[in-house]
Parts: sequence; structure tokens; C-alpha cells
Amino acid sequence: MRQKVAALIVRLRIPLMILMLILAVLCGTTIRSVKVNYDLISYLDDDTAAMRGLAIMNSEFSGVSGMSVALKNGTEEDAQQTASWIAALDGVMLANHDAETGVKEHDGGTYRLIRVIANADNSDAVYDAIEAQLADTPHLISGGPKDNRLLQQNIGREMPIVMLVSCIIVLAVLLAMSRSWLEPFIFFLIIAVSILLNMGTNWIFPSISFVTFAVAAILQLALAMDYSIMLINAFERLRAQGLAPREAMTQALADSFMPIASSALTSVAGMLALVFMSFTIGFDIGIVLAKGIVLSMLTVFLLMPGVLVACSPLLDKTAHKPPHISGKLITRGARGVVPILLIALIVAGTILQFGNTYTYTVRDMDADSQLVSELFGQNNQIVLLFPTDTTDEGYQRQRDMLAEMQAIAFDGAPIVNSVQAMVTTGAQALEYYDVPKAAQLLGYSEQQVQMVFNQLGVTDNIRADALIERLISLAKRFSMLVPKAAMEQLNQAETLLNTANSTFNGAHYARALLSLNLAISSPYAHDAVQQIEAILYKYYGEDGALSGMLVAMDDIATSFTGDMTRVSLITIGLVFLIVMISFRSLIIPAMLVCLIQGAVYINMAFSGLVDGSVFFMCYLICVALQMGATIDYGILLTSHYRRCRNTLPPREAVAQAMQMSLQTILTSGLALITAGFAVGKISTVFYISSIGTMLARGAVVSVLLILFLLPQLLIWLDRWMIKKNSKKAELSSEPSVQ
Repeated sequence: MRQKVAALIVRLRIPLMILMLILAVLCGTTIRSVKVNYDLISYLDDDTAAMRGLAIMNSEFSGVSGMSVALKNGTEEDAQQTASWIAALDGVMLANHDAETGVKEHDGGTYRLIRVIANADNSDAVYDAIEAQLADTPHLISGGPKDNRLLQQNIGREMPIVMLVSCIIVLAVLLAMSRSWLEPFIFFLIIAVSILLNMGTNWIFPSISFVTFAVAAILQLALAMDYSIMLINAFERLRAQGLAPREAMTQALADSFMPIASSALTSVAGMLALVFMSFTIGFDIGIVLAKGIVLSMLTVFLLMPGVLVACSPLLDKTAHKPPHISGKLITRGARGVVPILLIALIVAGTILQFGNTYTYTVRDMDADSQLVSELFGQNNQIVLLFPTDTTDEGYQRQRDMLAEMQAIAFDGAPIVNSVQAMVTTGAQALEYYDVPKAAQLLGYSEQQVQMVFNQLGVTDNIRADALIERLISLAKRFSMLVPKAAMEQLNQAETLLNTANSTFNGAHYARALLSLNLAISSPYAHDAVQQIEAILYKYYGEDGALSGMLVAMDDIATSFTGDMTRVSLITIGLVFLIVMISFRSLIIPAMLVCLIQGAVYINMAFSGLVDGSVFFMCYLICVALQMGATIDYGILLTSHYRRCRNTLPPREAVAQAMQMSLQTILTSGLALITAGFAVGKISTVFYISSIGTMLARGAVVSVLLILFLLPQLLIWLDRWMIKKNSKKAELSSEPSVQ
């Protein structure tokens, strides 16, 4: 069956080449249609506190986005005027400057702070308007809109550079390790087509995350290189035996179907494990990368045969000798104490990685944001949502709750910068007015106000919101009797009241905004969220809800332990199953999975020791990638070993298997390592660079364990892997890895 399919592909190689290239061009045109999502909160599970709060807020209000604007060397009047025109911008809910707490001296300059809260839907436009208005004024600005803008700009600027550098490094590796100067360019053609197919077909999703967008192409370049290497090695080996290009390609395809498919399946298994994360960015990354691996495999099977057959004369003309690296030398180095030391390293890594601490958000800020935080503290928003109650008792409950929250402190320092709520920002509308106070407010005589009160049926005093509402109604009925100045004052009061009501009171839920002097990565963040939630539930029970980045990060931290266990177990289970089916053995998948899992633990322990903490997304992604991708090297070496054992004793079989596998392992491994380090060193986006660095470290550890520990494990476990009375069965069932 494999022979027939291979023969059909070779016979149809020209139409298949044309089809694949046309599809690549079409997909290249659809890449611009792919929407990139920069909002990590949107990937939280719907049952989390942040998403529950966000759903309520979206149904009753608009989302909120906080910004801090610091004017340098401006006067107090400048700060108040700036706050006034910012407050007048469309989409701005609040903008204020506190003359007491919002002024700081730094490096010979005076900075005056303006806190801004805008509707999330308008926040980008508000940020642009502020930057345009203050273009000629020395200032600093920080907050979510600026962070998102910088993130988009950095990814757009850096990713082409990262891709170019990765390609140059990988090209250098391939030129050094290949048998022909033309081979690397064939590899890049195949990879380029597969990357275009993958990126172009992402339009089928509503959006992909910025993490996926940034790393998918580079990881596809590194992960899928194996398939091209396997096929071209098989093709060249058969041509060296005297077969014509078409016959050699037919046989190479038939021989390579299983090893390439097995290699792809282990990588896909690692990617699909991410799909089961409760933090659904894992689904996003897993599906896109799994699709990329499948498309890479199909491109190798459908496009590469035609390219290799057509270019076979040029391959001969550009042939050169690859570097000779002795497999026997490495196997001799893998004896004695080296395997024992590596096993001890695995044990140490396993123990140490349990002590890792994890971070859940970006630790770095741009210089302006850093200075604003140093001068005025952090400004992270938490939104409190609770049932709307406009009675005096309801507002008093609000005041009591917020007073308790404002008392929260860590190390003796309060963490609440400010509170924006109907009972604070709209407090004037909730005051009670008797006749003298109302006369002072409205500019009428007390006799006139008493007449109005009598007309309204008010005997003693009345709350300002009700007073304004009734006065407006009365004034509209008797507009001819109301002075123009008084009518303007009433309309202005009504506008302010409506703004306060629409900002803080919804049809079913009210909200309050807490500004916290607390970094998202602070060790107190979890306790702060828990205390705020406890106070909210104390007053409103489970009808209360929270939202905001701090709450989202707390939800992510809470779900991380479950995701970590789930991803690890699913990755191990799927990879074990695939290897078991491929080898029809239990001992081989157990050995290989334990080896690569040991490499994962060493990587995590080292990262924790060097970096101080591990970014949670790095752990989840790198566990899946390292297991799914680098176990291929172990499969390759083990497969060759089992074949060599049919005619050679264990140590000679290991040496021969190493010689047969070494070029592929080093070429693919170096491609993965260099691509990872290129991402890590060039990108300034923490999410991206940390994934690249950790993946590169993991690939280094995996390659070293494959080369220096696996050979000895094969010898130690030989009696359970090689059954003397079943060599024929082994020959028929062995994955034919080239």
C-alpha cells in the first residue's frame, strides 16, 4: 500500500508541485486577514472570577482602562487644565489631578500626575489624543493602551528580524551538515511553503493570540526540519545504491512514510496537550502549531518529491562532503561515569524543579512607565460589581464596604490609591438638601426654594439626585418662569448626575473602581485579591463579582497547577502511546519518555535557578514542545539500534546506530537550539523571548541526554528490547527511520 501511494505521488509530482505552490501563494494573500488578539484575559475560562465579572460589566457597562499621565515641570494650573480637557475627551470616564499626592520631584524636575480612567473601547483613541495634544509638552504616560501599543509595535518590528536571523543561522547549520550546497535551499523552499500554508489558513479562526502569531513560524521552521532531512537522506542513500531519481524517490517515500508520520505525531501530541488547558491560550497555540506540523508533513510528502527529482542533477553538481563526526567517539564518551552523572543530574533536576516559583505576567516595563511607577506607585484597576441599590441603605452599604477595602495594607502600607464610585465621585448627588442649603446651591432666595419644595411635596429635606430630577421636570413644565441662568445650572447638574449614574449604576449591577498601588507580579497580589473578594462577598454574597488584570492573573495562577499536571500527563500519555504503537514495545516508550521528561525537569530546574522564577506559559508550552519534538531524536537512535542488533553485538550496534543518526540529530537539534536562542536574545517582548530561551535550553539538554545517556540505556535494557527469537518480527514492525 505504501509503495503504491509513493508511486502515485512520484507520478503526479508535477501537478502536485503546481498545486502546492498555488496554495502557498493564495495563503500568502490571506495572512493579512488573520486577526491577532493581544488581550490575554479573553483566554480565561468563562467560569473564572475575572470572566464572570467581565461578562457582567460588558452587559451593564463598558470595560475600563486606566492610564497615568505625568506632566514634567508644568504648573498646578497646567495640570488642572490638562485634566479638564482629558476629562472632556470622548470615552473618558474620569480624569483628575490631586495637588497633594500627585506632585513629585525627580532629577531636578517636578512631575504632576493625572489619573485617567477611560472606556476600554475608546482607550486607544484616548491614548492617541493625549499623545497628540501633549506632543510638545514634556510628559510621561503609562497604562494598558500604551503597553498594548508597544507590544504590537515590538512584535511587528522584531519578528521579521528574528525570522531572518533564525533563517541565516539555520542555513549556516544546514550548509555545514548537508551533502550538497543546494540541499539547504530546497529545505527552505519546503519550509517556506508550509509556513505560508499554516499562517494563511489561520483565517479560519476568529483570531489567534499574539504569542502564537509571534512564535508559530519560527517554531515550525525548527520543528518540521526533521521531515525534510529524513526524506532527503533516504533519497540520497538509495541513489547512492544506483537507483534512478524517480525509482529512488518512490522507495524513499515508501520507507519514510512511517518514520516521518511517527515523528510528526509525537510533535502533534505535544501540541494537542495544550488544547486541554483551562487557560485557553493553550488551545490557540496548540491548534495552530499542530496544524503547522501536519501541513509541514504534507508539504514534504507532496511537494518535496517533485523538487528533489527535478533538482537531482544539480544536487550532484553541488555535492560536497559533510563533516565527519565519529559516532564511535561519542559512544565511547557515553560510558563509565558519564551516564551515572547524567542520571544523578536528572534526579537533582526533578527535585529542584518542585521548588520553582512561577510568574504570571510581564515583569519588564518601558522607561516612562517604570518612572511613573517609581514616583507615584502602581495604578492597577480592580472593578467591583454588586447589585444596584439606590436607596440610602444601599449607598451606606457601599461606603462601609469601600472603607474596609481602603484599610487593606501590607507591611504597614495601604494598597488602595483611590476609589471611584457613586458614593465618592458622585457623592454630591447623594447629599441631602434642606431649604437653606438648596437655596445656596441654586442661587434662589429661601422663600423661592420653600415654594418649590411645597410644589414638589418636600416637607423637610431631599437628596440631591431626586431634587435635581424633580426640578428639571418642573422647570420644563414652567420654562417661561425659570431664569435662563438657573436653567443652564440645572441642565449642567443633570448632565453631571447622568454621567455619574451611567458610570457607576447599571440596570442590575453597580460598580466601583479601585486603583491599587500593587504590581501584578507582586507577592501580595494573590492575598490582596482574596481580601477584596472576601469583603465584597461579606456585603453582597455571591451576587458580587470582580474584574481586572490583577483578578485575571490570580485566576491564571489558581488554574496553573491543574493545567501543569494536565498538560504533562496528556503529553506523556499520548507520546507514550504513539511510541508504543510504533515499536510494539512497552520498555522503549517508557525509557524514551522518562529520558525526555528528565530533560524537561533539568531545563525547568536550571531556568528556576538562573532566572529566579519561571513564566508559567513557558513551562506549559516548553513541556509540550520539548517532549513532542526532541523525543524524535531518541526514536531515531533507538530504531537504528534495534536494526543494527540483528547483526551486531550491543556496543557495536550502539556505535553503528549513533553513526547513522548523528547527522540528523545534530542538524535538527542545532536548528531548534539556534532558532530558540535567536527568539530569546532578539525579542524584547518578555512573553516571546522567555519561551524561545527556555525551549533552546531544553533542546540542548535533550540532545545531550540522547547522545550521552541513551546509548548506555540501550545497552542496559538490551535484554528486554531485543528478543532473540523474534528478529523477523522486529524487521517487519520496526519504524523505518532514516
